[in-house]
Amino acid sequence: MFRYFLYFILFFISGCTLNTQQSFKTPQYAQFKFEQNVSILPKLDENFFIKNNYKKNFFRPWHSDFKKLKNEDLFWAFKMYKNQKNQFYFYNKQKIFQFWFDEQIKNSNINHLGSINKKALIIQNSLIRNLPTSKAILKNPFEEGEGLPFDYAQNGILNIGSAILVSHYSKDKRYAFVMSENGFGFIKANDFEFISDHRAKIYENLNFITPLKEKIPIFDTKGNFLFQTRVGAIYPYYKKDKNYYYGKIGSYKYKAQKTLFSTFPMQLNDKNLKNQISQILNLPYGWGGYDFERDCSLFTRDLFSAFGIYMPRNSYAQITHFDYFDISKLNQKQKEDFLDHFAKPYLSLLYFPGHIMLYSGKINNTHTVLHSAWGVKGYNNTRLLISQSAITSLQIGKDQADIPNKNLYISKLSKIAFINLNIDEKNIIESYLKNIF
Repeated sequence: MFRYFLYFILFFISGCTLNTQQSFKTPQYAQFKFEQNVSILPKLDENFFIKNNYKKNFFRPWHSDFKKLKNEDLFWAFKMYKNQKNQFYFYNKQKIFQFWFDEQIKNSNINHLGSINKKALIIQNSLIRNLPTSKAILKNPFEEGEGLPFDYAQNGILNIGSAILVSHYSKDKRYAFVMSENGFGFIKANDFEFISDHRAKIYENLNFITPLKEKIPIFDTKGNFLFQTRVGAIYPYYKKDKNYYYGKIGSYKYKAQKTLFSTFPMQLNDKNLKNQISQILNLPYGWGGYDFERDCSLFTRDLFSAFGIYMPRNSYAQITHFDYFDISKLNQKQKEDFLDHFAKPYLSLLYFPGHIMLYSGKINNTHTVLHSAWGVKGYNNTRLLISQSAITSLQIGKDQADIPNKNLYISKLSKIAFINLNIDEKNIIESYLKNIF
């Protein structure tokens, strides 16, 4: 009791002693050169084949365990929170004191890692966290590049119907630590149901559908709200009729209108891809899946999931998941020339540390990308805000006096990966890069 009283006093004092001289500049918003509509995008070349490996990765947690996993790898964030040099804040800009983190880490119950080790299904769209708390943890809400939506406790999103392996519960039983196909973390204990080995085997072999619309309410068979669709998710169904798919996730049965879904995987063609892009274009940026929105890697990941193309969770893992090339030593002109020669619209990923983009071809003779981005860094840690998923050039911010040339996306571009690349194309690119140097 004394501890919480002390926390209240410190909280109150810090509120009374905030630096009242903090000044906030009016945010600068990027002016998009292009209409934010899929109608302006180049056409997808459909002459290719991509192997479907999605379901193998989707169900990987059910074929894994926690035996060989180490605490320091799974609970990496604890070191960050324990570091006395780091200062964090709640969403109301009040400092978080160390004993609060100590309480959350204690509640994490990590000594019980792997004690349950059972298969389960996500039964509600769920946020996966690196601490067993729903509170946003912010680095510096007084800076433009920090604060909301940069919640450092937020790791990702688990869609309803996702396969997980449950390790153990937090001490207060409100959260469980789980393994998912896109990482580890804490989810709310009422967001999943355990599933037997027998039912899990049946579930893996069901047919699946994937949504054509974002954030559409889906109801159970009694007409009660069950969940909202998320582009890139897959849901099982056991029968269909002229108008509906009928499915069951855990103990919940749902009924879904056929016009709002496609059987999984969808055919990757221009029409289907443009539909998926249209559903997640112009949506707010959500770092780590904050507020069930998308950051850069969730954008690319969800865009391709419907087509059975698996991508890992973070940007570096995505770029190295495919055949990739280091172009960091090229100057801006050389990078533009490289893209002219080799980049494939919608099948090339562009990367610099911390950010990934989907190359979308040339519009009005300008190289463009599709991505979810917070903004372009300016001088004095300012940002030219994009703060959404958008169609932009790699030169966005070029005409802004307070954006240094080194911070332009084309300047920072360091790697390019190809979702489908044959051996001849790979040899040609390698030879091209060798000749430059």
